[in-house]
Amino acid sequence: MRRTTASLLLASGLVALAAILVLLRFAVVTDYLYHGFVKDPERVAPDGPVIVAPADGTVLYVRRVEGGEIPEVVKRGVAVPLATHLRLEGGSELPSGWLVGIYMNTDGVHVNRSPVAGTLRERHFWNGPHLEMSELERKVVLGQLVPGLTSLKKLLGLPPYDIENEAEFILASARETLLIADERGTDVYLVRIADYTVGKILTWVATGDALARGQRIGMITWGSQTDVFFADTGATRPRVSVGDYVYGGESVLATD
Repeated sequence: MRRTTASLLLASGLVALAAILVLLRFAVVTDYLYHGFVKDPERVAPDGPVIVAPADGTVLYVRRVEGGEIPEVVKRGVAVPLATHLRLEGGSELPSGWLVGIYMNTDGVHVNRSPVAGTLRERHFWNGPHLEMSELERKVVLGQLVPGLTSLKKLLGLPPYDIENEAEFILASARETLLIADERGTDVYLVRIADYTVGKILTWVATGDALARGQRIGMITWGSQTDVFFADTGATRPRVSVGDYVYGGESVLATD
């Protein structure tokens, strides 16, 4: 009887431990466990006519946009209309300006902040085929399953993922575009792109809300990418370069 009781207690303990480990793993992956304590530091936004980074991460590109099109290679050498990248409705006419992309590391801060002070005018959702992996995404996932493959490619000077030639995943992933009427009288677009494996883009503000520069507006639960498009007013210029690491709410992306 004692042996049976001990076995039951041991089995129950192992089951409980396994359940705790699964729940902890889920909480870590989705950020719900510790983002409020570890991954949501206080930030102080700079003063003056500046546009700040909406998220922590590495600058992927700083692109000049003319006539509503991104001139650099985005999808197999074809210039992609900015409205397609932003996933806006109704084919809005967009001014010339600058598009800055920021890659959010999965281990970094995932809270997003308003790049400018102003009013949230519009929210556009696009829940594309984010549960259907593209060919590139399959390559990325399968490549990560092979121990040392990514490190070996880097050692040989090869790109770990051929994203530049197969960047359709940027256009296919789920996203939310926020249109903010800057207090300076210009429009600023914030694009929040979720990785297909995540899921959720959480938004804590609503249309019509007044936003302060650097204010918390939401988070992407596992991170992916945030883009900022701002019109060129004649004096507005980017202040970051590809490869720079920026901090949401603090690092200056552009100034007048």
